[in-house]
Amino acid sequence: MKLTDPLTLASTRDLAWLSRHIAEGMLLGMQHSQRRGAGIEFQQYRSYEPGDSIRHIDWKLFARSDRYFVREAERESQMHVCIALDTSASMAQPSFTHPQLNKLRYAKCWIATLCWLLHRQGDRFSLLALNDGGTRFIPEGQGEEHHRRAALELERLQAVGHWPGEKQLAPLWKHFEQPCQVVLVSDFFERNTEISAFANRLQAAGRPCLPLQLLIEAEETFPFDGELKIRDPESPSITEVSARRQRADYLHAFNAAQKALAARFANWECPLTSVAIERPLEQSLRHFVGAHSRIG
Repeated sequence: MKLTDPLTLASTRDLAWLSRHIAEGMLLGMQHSQRRGAGIEFQQYRSYEPGDSIRHIDWKLFARSDRYFVREAERESQMHVCIALDTSASMAQPSFTHPQLNKLRYAKCWIATLCWLLHRQGDRFSLLALNDGGTRFIPEGQGEEHHRRAALELERLQAVGHWPGEKQLAPLWKHFEQPCQVVLVSDFFERNTEISAFANRLQAAGRPCLPLQLLIEAEETFPFDGELKIRDPESPSITEVSARRQRADYLHAFNAAQKALAARFANWECPLTSVAIERPLEQSLRHFVGAHSRIG
């Protein structure tokens, strides 16, 4: 069984266990990027060579692989990563090819795996889940117990309502008073530009916001035919359309919106990473880390 196939992501109950095993598999092949700027840095592992200090051997990795690996990228200070997750109703959208897997479930697995990677790096992380029905916050911490706490909180989250308004966001800004790196996970399907405005304010306050956009393949390709009933998950309205007649207009509007969204984040030097949830999780996480890694 492959841990990152859609059925496993959707059905595995122990998110802490699943994310830990995905992350440990990734660490064996993690490569160190040469990019600079805001981002996330992970240690590179290489085989032990004569003359290497035994202080740099990863003994947990040795216990699992029966081989000696040396950590190369040692840093003097820890990093705090705050992961902000959009839990509005559009995140309940399931894949058409794997209907048991929706955007929120993929986000939960992705975030829990990132948190374990941060734990293994020795960094601190916090979690903020947002919709207009309320927010959930896990303060910054580190270690295996903190990872399990975050995983349990992720399991409880549901996708409902809308992105919170300004008044609801006002009490949350205190969580960003201290320096931190923000990872913003959403589909960025906005009524206006509320989520982008949230990222803009963080950027202006010196809290770089690294965006991960989760999509389903059907949103990118519109592979439908015949008559469709389209329901906005964040409103009760239902629209009936002819798929064939709407395909060109939809794809034009979708691509224009994607370009505008990518341009907004490019202006802040925080490139947008867009991922279809049908894509293997470890690939999307490697792609994200590669796009946003830095040399400390």
